[in-house]
Amino acid sequence: MILKAPFIGTSGGVSSEHPLASAAGLDVLSKGGNAFDATVAVSLSLAVTQPHLGSLGGDFFALICESSSGKIHCLNASGWTPKRLSLEYVMKEGFQSIPVECPHSVVVPGMVDGLIKIHEKFGTLEFKRLAQCSIHLAKKGFPVSYGLSRAIRENTSRLTDREAKDIFLREERPFEPGEVMVQKSLAKTLKTLASDPRHFYEGWIAESLYEFIRTKGGVMELDDFEDFDAVWVEPLKVTYRDSDVYEVPPNSQGATTLILLNILENLDLKKIKAFTAERIHVFVEAAKRAYLDKNKYLADPRFTKIPIDDILSKRHANELAESIKSKVILGEECLKPCDTTNFVVIDKWGNVVSAIQSIFHHFGSGFLDPNTGILLNSRGSYFNSKGPNKLEPRKRPLHTLSSVIITSDEDEVWAIGTSGGDFRPQQHALILTNILDYGMNLQEAIEAPRFLWKGGKQILVEDGFEGLDNLKNFHHEVIYREYPAGTGVAHCGVKEGKITRLSADIRGDGSAFGLIS
Repeated sequence: MILKAPFIGTSGGVSSEHPLASAAGLDVLSKGGNAFDATVAVSLSLAVTQPHLGSLGGDFFALICESSSGKIHCLNASGWTPKRLSLEYVMKEGFQSIPVECPHSVVVPGMVDGLIKIHEKFGTLEFKRLAQCSIHLAKKGFPVSYGLSRAIRENTSRLTDREAKDIFLREERPFEPGEVMVQKSLAKTLKTLASDPRHFYEGWIAESLYEFIRTKGGVMELDDFEDFDAVWVEPLKVTYRDSDVYEVPPNSQGATTLILLNILENLDLKKIKAFTAERIHVFVEAAKRAYLDKNKYLADPRFTKIPIDDILSKRHANELAESIKSKVILGEECLKPCDTTNFVVIDKWGNVVSAIQSIFHHFGSGFLDPNTGILLNSRGSYFNSKGPNKLEPRKRPLHTLSSVIITSDEDEVWAIGTSGGDFRPQQHALILTNILDYGMNLQEAIEAPRFLWKGGKQILVEDGFEGLDNLKNFHHEVIYREYPAGTGVAHCGVKEGKITRLSADIRGDGSAFGLIS
């Protein structure tokens, strides 16, 4: 049974984690804008309505299927560390790793430059036009969603700065769902970006953020902003069940999804029922092996050599799949959930965008610049003290953000995205195998009960699976959760010839809207 009806139409649409953001993108599409114009509008609107997940102070990635050429593009708009921040500097300050609520956890926010790059390459409408909805939402306010209200309530202890309290608390208490939140400083910032978005990196916005971070004890310099550049990169690709699956390359962990799929392709999932302990076991063992590769190899490719062709090879996957038959391994001790917000846009010309933005943890670092209204990320806390992802100046951290596009010979383009931090590769693979191995439609695939390996022996399992006691025989420990649990919020879409289908997850507050003519 489908709990949240998908949108089915003929002229594209939007699925995002907030109805007002989806409506902003739909308005752009209805006025003649393309999917790339709508992407800018949706992203900026999410930065207002979902500040705890994906503010202007965070990062952004996008996979794009350009209909005119059939080419898949990938944009990496993840930020880098200040040039003065090194592992030695951090350790001299008494840290073995960077804490979340620390000015050193803030990397230069990459999202705005990512939107600039998309608009410059593909946009058709003025940037000023695309920012209008977000300006209105920040200036006049919007009703707080259940998700944002819950996040404020659960993270009140982290909102210790006066600046953050002034925005997210009303009379020292969390906003209730439906109460109107106004962000006037953020509206002023968005109005500046509407006229010239480069002010984020070279104007008063950059200067304000730089000065604010320095007052908190950070070592950011103005040229860390001025020199920053989001980059177009080649997406990763593997084949799975006769479909081409594209993911985001390092410094993203997207390769983990593809390694996991390569392993699963060696296992005849169609002979294993979808909601059984057997599927959980083989999937989790495959995931453990994929995540070991992630930790061993993935990082910013400007700083380390990554044998990407080898780890994505079918030969490597076959060896890992064979090992599942002979032994159960422990894998990582703990995976980090964190959070983010993703969205999908499809236009009437058949362009498809699968995008994702994040400040890493709920409310990021907890630091909010009162002059700009921007809540800053905590992405630098993901660095390690050794290995390929060790902290270095001007380095992009290994990133949990990624998104998926799948193409087939049947004039289909699928876009899949979900929140979930370290869990994202598992979530992507679960949704994709629900579709390609178990024949579920898009809405069924994202609403289906999920399971997630949490690290070590622990597996979180939503209601709906059979034979869970059998998992004890393989030394798994099951954590039961009522359906639907906190297993990430997905937004997905598919273009099937002239038909567009868009789905929003029952686990979130979002909506899928579209056009029919």
